[in-house]
Amino acid sequence: MPLESFIGLLTVVLLAASADAAERPPPASCEAGDVRLQLEVDTPARVPAFCVTPELTSTFLFDAKVARVELAGRDHFRRVAEGADFFMVIPSEAMRDLEPQRVTVHFEDGAAPASATFLLVVHPARAARQVDILRQTRPVAFYEREAREAQSRALRCEEEKALMRAERVGPGGLRGLRAARLLNEDLGVVVKRLGSYVQPRARNALHLVSAFSARAGWPKGGRVAVEVELGNLGTKPWTLTGAMLRGATGEELTPLPEATPLSILPGEEFSRVMVEFEATTNQARGVYTLTLWDEDGRSVILDNVTFP
Repeated sequence: MPLESFIGLLTVVLLAASADAAERPPPASCEAGDVRLQLEVDTPARVPAFCVTPELTSTFLFDAKVARVELAGRDHFRRVAEGADFFMVIPSEAMRDLEPQRVTVHFEDGAAPASATFLLVVHPARAARQVDILRQTRPVAFYEREAREAQSRALRCEEEKALMRAERVGPGGLRGLRAARLLNEDLGVVVKRLGSYVQPRARNALHLVSAFSARAGWPKGGRVAVEVELGNLGTKPWTLTGAMLRGATGEELTPLPEATPLSILPGEEFSRVMVEFEATTNQARGVYTLTLWDEDGRSVILDNVTFP
């Protein structure tokens, strides 16, 4: 072959090889050697990549029993083996130019995370020979409890929002909900008819028609209220000036302020008075005496007041 022809042919071969190398993308980033992977349950999901090389064995060991393995492109591997707690692959030569293959391993113990996903990246020389995959597990019950607590927090936010709305347009708190006819369990408010349980004192200035109590609370406390329906059978008006709840051991609860003093005129057989108190969860469980009085000291005293 003439020298000029040989040089021309060699140039064509080299250019073709250079073009093929330029068109072939470099291997994707992946981990090789002996690798230890810790799966976190509270961190954002990250899909790790491990190098595999044709004709070399890569073994993946798990700290829990494996239910099943989902392997993309399984037919391209020369060998795939699965055990109770391991997974092993040997890529074939035909895989050198393939895209990374996705693997998802599902565990059978029911703990979270319930699965592990990673990529197998075919590398010309580097391989992850042994990969230990460990989980910081938490039982499913943990996440169910967190979901219930989140739902409870959302409900408390709705309760507080309803209270704030009521305070902007009228009386505050439970009194505002009562005025807006929203005093019901849909907003986390529990109402109790006291009926014959409550005991009026014999010398009360007003006649007791009926009595109710209400509680809107959350784990550390909330508000309680007592609503009484009173009749004025006397000859003088009665205007609410103060109120107090006194417990069996002497503890006292002072009501939240009332914007507009309520007056019950002589001859009124039915008038509603509602007083509201801030209370801890333990305080809301107590038995109280409610005292209401006017500016002349005429009082209405009710014993055995309890909350739902």
